[in-house]
Amino acid sequence: MALLALFDLDNTLIDRDGGFRLWAERFLAARGPSDEESEHELAWLVEIDGEGLTPRAEFFAAVKARYDLREDAQTLYRAYSDALGTLYEPDPAVVQALAALRAAGFKTAVITNGPATQEVKIKAAGLHTVLDAWCISAVEGVAKPERAIFEAAAARCGEPLEGWMVGDNPDTDIRGAMGAGLRTVWISRGRRWSTSGFGPDAVAHDVAGAVSVILAGSEGDRPPLDQVRD
Repeated sequence: MALLALFDLDNTLIDRDGGFRLWAERFLAARGPSDEESEHELAWLVEIDGEGLTPRAEFFAAVKARYDLREDAQTLYRAYSDALGTLYEPDPAVVQALAALRAAGFKTAVITNGPATQEVKIKAAGLHTVLDAWCISAVEGVAKPERAIFEAAAARCGEPLEGWMVGDNPDTDIRGAMGAGLRTVWISRGRRWSTSGFGPDAVAHDVAGAVSVILAGSEGDRPPLDQVRD
């Protein structure tokens, strides 16, 4: 098997939801609501964000309307994008895990759906120091779960499309990687696998656990997913 390990970015290598929550807290603090109002509004922002799945134009249009802002949605989005570099920082456990893979001879890359500003997150989190490549859907013109973006990442690493994919999204990360012929590790984040019809080769609570699976080769029989515990 080729020594190739591909990773999702948001809520896999970085705490995307934590970064968004920090932005939301700063946004509300600048508006100066009461503590009770702030808590309610923070919950609303998190809900409509949908873990980043709500299109940003739609999200910021809703924000503009709710708070009766003078700025248009595009201006609000630019301000958010400009702040991305301040919302993330290196996670030593993640950096060390990726460094261990590279020390073992693996090529490592990120495959992420999103705008070109995903690169800002990669660099803010210090991931560029332990990655061989990254492929961002808006830059590549193709998105997970399409095979072409997995092929692009492998080519950028100078490896055949054989190896592992690690991610938290059952559809884009796991199903997409399976369709590309890769072995998979699902990052559970405290959840249980509930998608029927297919499943990952292994389940891990975090990136360090996923890297342990990859380094071990996961040679044993995969336990039934309904018996896996974090």
